[in-house]
Amino acid sequence: METLPEELLLKICAVSDRFQLSVVSSRFHRLIIESWQDYAVSLGWSRCNENQSWLQICKQYFNYRKIWFSGKYSHCKIYFESSKHRRSQNILSSLTRFGNMVGVGTDTCLNCFYLTFNEEMNRYQSLKVFMKDMEVAANSLCLSNSHVCAIDDLTSELVVINLGNLEECRSQLKFDLVCDFCHITETHIILLADTGEIFLNTIGQNNVICIHNEEEEVSFSTIYDDWHLIVSYWSGKLISFNLFDPKKPVLSLQSEHVMYSFQLSLNYLYFGTADGGVGRIKLNFSNPDYLKVTEFKRCHSGSVYCIATNKSTLASGGADSRVIFWTLHGTVLYIDHMSHVGVVRHIFLNDWIMITAGDAHVLIVWDPMKLAIKHIYHHNPLKIKFMIANETSLVYGSPDSNYVMFLSVADISN
Repeated sequence: METLPEELLLKICAVSDRFQLSVVSSRFHRLIIESWQDYAVSLGWSRCNENQSWLQICKQYFNYRKIWFSGKYSHCKIYFESSKHRRSQNILSSLTRFGNMVGVGTDTCLNCFYLTFNEEMNRYQSLKVFMKDMEVAANSLCLSNSHVCAIDDLTSELVVINLGNLEECRSQLKFDLVCDFCHITETHIILLADTGEIFLNTIGQNNVICIHNEEEEVSFSTIYDDWHLIVSYWSGKLISFNLFDPKKPVLSLQSEHVMYSFQLSLNYLYFGTADGGVGRIKLNFSNPDYLKVTEFKRCHSGSVYCIATNKSTLASGGADSRVIFWTLHGTVLYIDHMSHVGVVRHIFLNDWIMITAGDAHVLIVWDPMKLAIKHIYHHNPLKIKFMIANETSLVYGSPDSNYVMFLSVADISN
């Protein structure tokens, strides 16, 4: 019998150490099934409910790979609008997602939608949760299971909306600067200014504190495991914070290259640089002064915009239109320079599927085990600037269109 991917089994079995990672059987404890369902809901798998058997869910999971390769997706266009402006006047500036919730920020408004599957029509539909007239700064919109937050460019305020009662809260601190990045965890909101400062807000409080004052421009930032913040500056400096104790960085590194994209995997931080480099940093949190940096063979001729890993493979994409497959140690496996036209901006990769997107009006679905293209999806905006993907679905958008597109394989029957 086939087994689920190891990382999925770890998530399912995390609630108890009494179960071994073994072949999936029909005699799973009730606790494990409930854990599976919680994880499935977080991914937006709307059909994982009490009426489904465990084996039925597993068979559906193993069918997703086949459906991704076939190109038979359930899709939904999510149109965003403002009460004061026509659709054609709204320009997409930010996109975020949590489960079946999608947040859309434009130069005139903030929209939040809930995706639901219509059984009778056999398709997804978007239900508008709320709309606020505000100018949302690029990269400053984020969403959790209970809150959505954004920086209002018109008033320079942090806006936090409770999805439970749609109560709006604006921070007392107004920013006399531009916010480049915004992240949200279960307890905190992290804001990064274009001048280098890092601000921390505790959800439920209307004050913001500065945890780092660095007068340098931020090039990229990301959060892992809801507590690990990594920030790269245009000067080549890389710092990391523990959000539970953010008084000082836990890691600090000065590089001669500007790091443009990140992927954290086990004890390694894989990175792409603005001048076309790819490499990895061996992290040692117990000894932050010891960081081993390894640069791979330079195969990109322009900035590396995206990078992703699974258990055995690294993939990178960039301004030179190339998609490159590597081993985790830096050996080149395959270079594709014909499939994309323009910048490759996004890569989603797990053990059994990879999706790439960029300036060309295509989404490309790959088999990462065979390093081969399985499907090219053409029904897209001209430039895909925003994309958020998981094992069963993705949402993406472009500043050139007045909608974002949602694709799913979780509700397709063959």
